[in-house]
Amino acid sequence: MNKFVVLFFLLSASVMFAIAQMPPTWSDYDMRQLEFPDSEYFTGYAEGAPMSGERQEVATQRLKDAARVEAVSTIRVHITNQSTNDLISQQLSNMEGEFWNVMNTFTSSTTTTVDMKIPSLQIEAWRDLQTGSIYAFAYVKKSTLIRQLEKQITVALTKVEMSLDQVDQLIATGQKLQARSAAEKALPLFAEVDEAQKLLVAVDADATKETLMLSETRTLQQRLMAIMAQLKNALTIYLRADAKIFNSSYPALQAELQGHLSKLGCNFVTDPSTADWVIDISAQAREYNTITMGNVSTYFVYVDANIAITKTATGQRVYENMFSEKGGHTHNYEQAARDAYKYLLPKLRNVLDEQIAK
Repeated sequence: MNKFVVLFFLLSASVMFAIAQMPPTWSDYDMRQLEFPDSEYFTGYAEGAPMSGERQEVATQRLKDAARVEAVSTIRVHITNQSTNDLISQQLSNMEGEFWNVMNTFTSSTTTTVDMKIPSLQIEAWRDLQTGSIYAFAYVKKSTLIRQLEKQITVALTKVEMSLDQVDQLIATGQKLQARSAAEKALPLFAEVDEAQKLLVAVDADATKETLMLSETRTLQQRLMAIMAQLKNALTIYLRADAKIFNSSYPALQAELQGHLSKLGCNFVTDPSTADWVIDISAQAREYNTITMGNVSTYFVYVDANIAITKTATGQRVYENMFSEKGGHTHNYEQAARDAYKYLLPKLRNVLDEQIAK
């Protein structure tokens, strides 16, 4: 009886191996055309074998990528040749052109290019164990693609709206730098919407303004443009850095800090009541000691600095601290004080970054 059990498992294994070795129907051209007709599917096909020294899994992925590229190319050709609703296509073009032209005046480095991504695109691969050949097939049903594109537009616009709500909250609390950064992150989402809308209007002959959500897109575009116009000048800062080297003023401290904040997109006002942030710094140098070794004397000075930062939107003093930095020089106390300011400056910059640009 054990012999029968062993024989049964051997036969089962043989059958399973034979089934596994049966090529998928899509590997045959005629069957592909029958099961995946061009009227209902976008497809891509590739076949080949591992190149010299190429691992099987690498070769399989290469051919799957080739099949995906062919499927995408088929869709691009369809988009080019398909007669679409001219009115909707023109409206899409106008919306896209106006929006991105305005956005380019506010952003200089945000990348918004989106590669064509085909939702629900399926990619399969099969390897013939006897010949070593690898076959790959990519396909998506047009009706499925249409439904997924409609969903993709809805999801992306929902994300945009949530992002803009967050931006409004940041503006309301005086966090304009963070608000601008958050607003710019919405731009790639609009790029996704544009791509999906153009693809949908090309593959769906029955696409409407409602399914494309053109009205909702336009509303959110206008909302973002208004926000970016509001944030064009980002933060306004009132900065008073009263720095001294003994009895003389040291304006370099204010100039250095102002230059640093300018790089963050801040602008400066002379009236603290009109500023988003009020930064008040007072710094004074004091002699410490002198050390003489042979004919060389080294002068040491401390610079003590007090800094206070107030957020105007809330009237809250968000930061207050005192720093002391030591400097030394072989010429005189004044040069030693300048050396101390050199060490003080990075600490003040870090405070501004943490409190204002965080």
